Amino acid sequence: MTLYIFSGILMIYILLSILILPFQYRYIKAIKAEENKLKSNGKKQSDMYDKMNPGELVLHENVQGNGLFFLANILASIVYRIKHSK
Repeated sequence: MTLYIFSGILMIYILLSILILPFQYRYIKAIKAEENKLKSNGKKQSDMYDKMNPGELVLHENVQGNGLFFLANILASIVYRIKHSK
């Protein structure tokens, strides 16, 4: 019984991660584009975070640090690296 409950929760988590994946990919793509724009201007990544207002910082922390999005973040990072490999 416990195994079925655990398996069900795991499947729901994986399904949720797959549903969130396109949004996480777009977010990572936008962050990387912003980082590249700052690098071309000779600025550092920390300057990007210093420039963000507190609301954007909280949203960024929630998107990157929320355990619910952990698998989706990893999968989106892998997809980004595959699509944008040099």
